[in-house]
Amino acid sequence: MSGRIVRKMSRRRFLGRTAAGGASVLALPSIVNSGVLNQDDVVRLCTVGCGGRGSRDLRAISAVPKAKIVGICELRDDRLKLAQQIASVHAPNPYKDFRVMLEREKPDGVTVVVEVQNHAKVVVPVLEMGYNCFSEKPMDTTVEKVDQMVETARRTKRWIQVGFQRRYIPGHQAMVQEIHEAKLGKVYALQGHWHFFHPQGPADADWDGGRLIEQACHHMDVMNWVMGNRNPLRCVSIGRPPTDRGNGSIEHLSEAGSATAFEFPENVIFSYTHLMGVPGTIGEDEGPSAKPDEQNFINEKLWVFCQEGAYDLTRGMRYLRDQAKTKERAAPASQGYDEGTEQELASFVDCLRTGRTPVSNHETARISTFMSFMGRKAMYDRESRMFNPEVVRWEDLGSRLAPA
Repeated sequence: MSGRIVRKMSRRRFLGRTAAGGASVLALPSIVNSGVLNQDDVVRLCTVGCGGRGSRDLRAISAVPKAKIVGICELRDDRLKLAQQIASVHAPNPYKDFRVMLEREKPDGVTVVVEVQNHAKVVVPVLEMGYNCFSEKPMDTTVEKVDQMVETARRTKRWIQVGFQRRYIPGHQAMVQEIHEAKLGKVYALQGHWHFFHPQGPADADWDGGRLIEQACHHMDVMNWVMGNRNPLRCVSIGRPPTDRGNGSIEHLSEAGSATAFEFPENVIFSYTHLMGVPGTIGEDEGPSAKPDEQNFINEKLWVFCQEGAYDLTRGMRYLRDQAKTKERAAPASQGYDEGTEQELASFVDCLRTGRTPVSNHETARISTFMSFMGRKAMYDRESRMFNPEVVRWEDLGSRLAPA
């Protein structure tokens, strides 16, 4: 461990020390890295968090050529041990305080994979210390914290790559490029859904924002991307609370299902459902040639309708209007929700090396995260703690930041 100390720290003390904008992290010019390396240089990385998704991302980034994990920060001893095992080929040094880790290791970049509601508490100090970073999606759980992250990135001239991995799937990239080139004409409608077998229990929406924010934000990001990173104008949503509300200790329940409709500029409509407890077979999906009575309802869909045809992004299909050949393969079918993880983390390393801005960054992810906020706000009233549908406009979110 080269004399480095693993410091014990409670979660309360950890979050207290990492309060966003803390004065102790504002002036550390000695560890600010230019972000541009030679092609043959090893990119040195530190990582914060090794839970379920954190361990998955750590495995992916450990395999990126010419990347070396030099430090890992985790509060729980069992996860810290697991992280060291995953990244054992790199022999990273263990820490309980990410500030100490960054001051000692002076990496080229940082990955942050902590609880959703703690993203800003870690990411903001990392930016203040002069580092570009990768953080998992969504950006955070409130408009105020997302604004703080974006404002800090703009002010420090650093970037946050946000873990919307679908932007890195080659098939999705090819089809979205076609859409942007208007190969089938202008987009006039979008449709999608994500359906799950397991029912939604009494989950705490204050912990991760709720299913539309923590989970469906992936699909919000794809449609944001399709629309050229233009925000929707308004939305309406109906949410369904879980049948099992637990013992009443949860103040704000996560929804068990929702139906949301957005209006984008030029009257483009995006309709979307997110449902839990749907019948079907886990791990199977309907193929392009499946018969109606063989279809499995547990799946995800992303459809884009254009003037001269349509795209099924999930299945990689292109559908043509008024032609003898009505459908054709545009790209390989998606291999599941996790596809793109390796590519996005390899891209993170490449951006640190070259100085390029990531495809998924704090500006694009701000819109995607805010779309999920709009949907949740339109279905749920926090004051009454009731699921009451209403129309929410973009400006109703109350963000204090103008677009970049």
